Amino acid sequence: MRLKEKPYVKAVVYTLEFLLLVVSYIDLWKRPRTRGPKWLWGLLIFLVNYLGPVVYLVWGRHPAAPSEPSIQD
Repeated sequence: MRLKEKPYVKAVVYTLEFLLLVVSYIDLWKRPRTRGPKWLWGLLIFLVNYLGPVVYLVWGRHPAAPSEPSIQD
């Protein structure tokens, strides 16, 4: 039996895909700004399996502005 045909491998792959989807949507929901429209990122995350969430998490998130300047001595 090939590794690809084993049921636990499929379970791990599907779980990883689901976790990427959930983490990406939570981040998209909480982030005030993104690089591009949020609705487009939502479609990309949902429609392009694996690659959509990874592209969003690597490139699509807009860096958060610092909340307070740090005081250094």
